[in-house]
Amino acid sequence: MWQSKQDTLQKAIKASQDRGRFFCKFLSANDVGANGSHQSGIYLNIHSWEMFFDTEIPTTGKAEREVKIHMENHSSFISRVVYYTSKKEFRITRFWSNTEIEEQELVGALIVFIPEGEGEYRTYIFNTEEEIEDFRNTFSISLLHNSVYYKSENIGGGPLSFEEIIHEKISDYEAFPDTSVLAQLSRNTWFDYYEPGKINPDQNIINWIDTEYKVFREIEKKVYREKLTKPFEDMQPLIDFANSALNRRKSRAGRSFEHHVNYIFNRFNLPFDNPGITEGNKKPDFLFPSSEAYKDPMYEDEKLIILGAKTTCKDRWRQVLSEGDRVKGKHLITLQQGISKNQLDEMNRANLELVVPKPYHKRYPKEYQSQLWSLDQFIRFTQEMYGTE
Repeated sequence: MWQSKQDTLQKAIKASQDRGRFFCKFLSANDVGANGSHQSGIYLNIHSWEMFFDTEIPTTGKAEREVKIHMENHSSFISRVVYYTSKKEFRITRFWSNTEIEEQELVGALIVFIPEGEGEYRTYIFNTEEEIEDFRNTFSISLLHNSVYYKSENIGGGPLSFEEIIHEKISDYEAFPDTSVLAQLSRNTWFDYYEPGKINPDQNIINWIDTEYKVFREIEKKVYREKLTKPFEDMQPLIDFANSALNRRKSRAGRSFEHHVNYIFNRFNLPFDNPGITEGNKKPDFLFPSSEAYKDPMYEDEKLIILGAKTTCKDRWRQVLSEGDRVKGKHLITLQQGISKNQLDEMNRANLELVVPKPYHKRYPKEYQSQLWSLDQFIRFTQEMYGTE
């Protein structure tokens, strides 16, 4: 099974590289009909228009066309791409009805559309964290805004002036900086372009990490320039280089998330250790108010908080449950854009509170959205707990 999944992933990566462009997104509850909407279909990003139409975006009426979908282990079928100017909605319909897939279990999965001939698309769905991260890291794409239209090496980025700031900021870097330095560099880059103003935790965490993807990719181009312009004389050095580059991308993402969360907590004067230390030298990502308080048997259990931090948590959320015996109910902050109802029920039964940036709440099944914590809500809860408002 693992080999089969890896084979499918490699096919998707190769097809994407060969075609030079693709559209991918995290499936939301609305995309799979889990919220009971009468509108069916997978929402597309308007930036991907040119991949589905060869005409201008209409200003009135609607544009539609039939497309042929090819999926691994499925018969090919006909879907419809449609754009309604009145609602500014762009989506692909007649998709799930042509498959035997249990689509409601795919909330948070990554779907990839790759053009293959006129009006035909090779489509892949990845529903494990390893597959999603391997695909994303292969192309170094940020999916913090849910979807990406990838074209060659251009993901669309920000305006030119923002790119110029990035180039200026990285001009002195000829090697990869430490992940904490890279996170700070990315925040500074964002602050230099946008009005700093008051910290908005839920929006800023998304903006900063999105900026960091852009900063990292520019540094990556500089550091790897020589390797990319000279041919490899043997396959093994090429494989070693590729594996090293991918591993660096993977390790950076998780640490980056923690660094930005750490920065926000410090800005709000919260007491915490990152990482904390509990029984058996376990190290939860964030322990409130401190490891010292946790080790003090006289300190009240009810005033201890453990917060795990994982960019994605479809498979890894259970790791948080065992990171501190004194804390019965754990918290987990994640950038995961949607999880199935079954997984959310499991989390509830395990007494795990999910902390998700507010803009991502709408990606979750509607009946569970009120149970999600925003980052701002978690900060206010912690401030009240320790009197640091």
